[in-house]
Amino acid sequence: MLRLRIDGVKGKDLYIHGGRQSLKGAILTVRKESMENLPDRILQYPPSLDGRTYLESTPFIQARDPIIKAQVRAILLPRDTLPVKAEKLVSWVYKNIRKRPVLSLPNALETLKNLMGDCNEHAVLLAALARAADIPADVEAGIVYQNGRFYYHAWNVLYLDRWITADATLGQMPADVTHIRFVRGSERQGDIIGLIGNLRLKILEQKK
Repeated sequence: MLRLRIDGVKGKDLYIHGGRQSLKGAILTVRKESMENLPDRILQYPPSLDGRTYLESTPFIQARDPIIKAQVRAILLPRDTLPVKAEKLVSWVYKNIRKRPVLSLPNALETLKNLMGDCNEHAVLLAALARAADIPADVEAGIVYQNGRFYYHAWNVLYLDRWITADATLGQMPADVTHIRFVRGSERQGDIIGLIGNLRLKILEQKK
């Protein structure tokens, strides 16, 4: 659990409150999700989740491309349960994509072909692989704490009967509580660039 005071976000169109994050006034609490008691498969999505939206192929998350689908078949086994599928996909992206900046828009298919990219490329590729495996997935962006500072970062959420935060760049599932989400959706990542320099954060409490 991480509890901190966050200033500089008032009046912004952000997704700070919801899921593992709760915001009361200026106090944000982030709680790590549990991987316990997840089902082997999902037979029906709840009415609150539009599963189709999170399974769609998009211009930059090409979940139905034959190359993406073939890679999923190479990673997963037919007998794998839903949580095992998710963990295998996160692990594969973490181990096989070289951590290098790419001077182009994040693109899952190009990332798979080039096997390199920063957090944005890792996130769109994992989203595409998960959707191709019929796991609802999306991209989230915000900040993460590393080496004594908070930095801009992008990662994923995967729906495994509930949303689980996953970070293929750092090889974490669930992702740790220093991942603070501001937006969800790959098309929203640019919305937070101007926000980051105006943020003021003070960590109040942290529990492992």
